Amino acid sequence: MRNRRLASFVIPVALVTTVIASAIPAQAATKPTVNINNICSLGSVSNLQVQREDNGKLSIDFGVDMAAHAAGVKWTYHVMDNRTLVMMGTSSTLADGSFSVTRAITPRTGTNHIVATAKNSATGELCRIRVIG
Repeated sequence: MRNRRLASFVIPVALVTTVIASAIPAQAATKPTVNINNICSLGSVSNLQVQREDNGKLSIDFGVDMAAHAAGVKWTYHVMDNRTLVMMGTSSTLADGSFSVTRAITPRTGTNHIVATAKNSATGELCRIRVIG
């Protein structure tokens, strides 16, 4: 008798748990952060980090660390997601010779192919980096 009572409680709880778990959308699963570094044309280092936020948006963090640390150097940059411009502008380096920009975007349909490019206005140094994810 006791086993029947236990079974009548455990089986419905297990079914409800299974139904609720299967109702969670696939994009709610946490994807790992992708962090890529690349060497620019004159030795500076670019960094691109892409991470899925809890709200489903993609957080994109792009930056450059100059080989020769100098403050106030202007860089123009643009970031594309599946060939659509999602971020652009001009940024100046901090005292440590680096700059970074961050933006949360709504991901495009399909695989996100993020390409970030920056150009040093004074030297012409070019940084290009990409993440597919």
